[in-house]
Amino acid sequence: MWVEAFTRIHKIPVARKLLVFVALAGFYAWFVDWFTETENIAKSVIDAIHGASFGSMILGVLLVFRTNSAYDRWWEARKLWGQLVNDTRNLSMKVKSYVALDEQDMADFRKLVISFPFALREHLREGVALNKIPGFEGSTDFPSHVPAYIAESIFQLIKEWRTKNKIDGFEMMQLDAHARSFMDICGACERIKASPIALSYRAILRQGVALNVLSIPWYFANDCHAWTVLITCVVAYFMIGLELIAEDIEEPFGEGGDNIPLEQISRNIELSVIEILGKPDFHPNSFRMEKANLIEAAEPN
Repeated sequence: MWVEAFTRIHKIPVARKLLVFVALAGFYAWFVDWFTETENIAKSVIDAIHGASFGSMILGVLLVFRTNSAYDRWWEARKLWGQLVNDTRNLSMKVKSYVALDEQDMADFRKLVISFPFALREHLREGVALNKIPGFEGSTDFPSHVPAYIAESIFQLIKEWRTKNKIDGFEMMQLDAHARSFMDICGACERIKASPIALSYRAILRQGVALNVLSIPWYFANDCHAWTVLITCVVAYFMIGLELIAEDIEEPFGEGGDNIPLEQISRNIELSVIEILGKPDFHPNSFRMEKANLIEAAEPN
């Protein structure tokens, strides 16, 4: 595992952006080394910059706070989607156990439960129309909030079962608890998406990282000469790398390698519901396949 941490650096999702910044930092360090030798920069000027480097300790604390805050957002979002997996399974098992459903009711319920995570996933990204969700391809409704529309349909089904005496009041309460959690999870995810880390904090931290990386070559140029480039690249790799990772994971619902694997989680929910309630009469993966085909068609030959 330790060897892979160094041999698979290129597999890190932010690697491409990070290496660009590291290369720029290395070039800048080489320029500082050349400049200090050819221009004979006064030692007092460099000593003053040495003193400023102590501010890097404060910057380190801020950077740790930034990374931890971003990871907290990522982890909370991951727990919410884990809860969605549990609630869809529990709801499906209780419906199968409590309700004597005919084939049509079972098909309707199964479609709604499988479609909800797909709708929520796309709602948290760029948004999606109802007729693009698996199972709703022929729908003529255009709700502005697709996950809420599907959740409401689940509640309507449960209410209909109660009206027809297919379930009693206690069983309805059991089902309601899991159905209600769908929108609780949706609302919590929307809160995470709509409440990023304060722009001022991010801006000040990035300014601090940039100034620290720019000051490093002046700190080592007189003593380390060519080694200054390597030292600067190492510092830039870790400092800028942490900032890029924090930037990536603070938006956990994207499609990057550091984001939550929402496609995989949606697929796991689909497989669980199919195992409990049976195979649906539509293709839950049709949206993903359609999206992949559109991306492939847009790529140049």
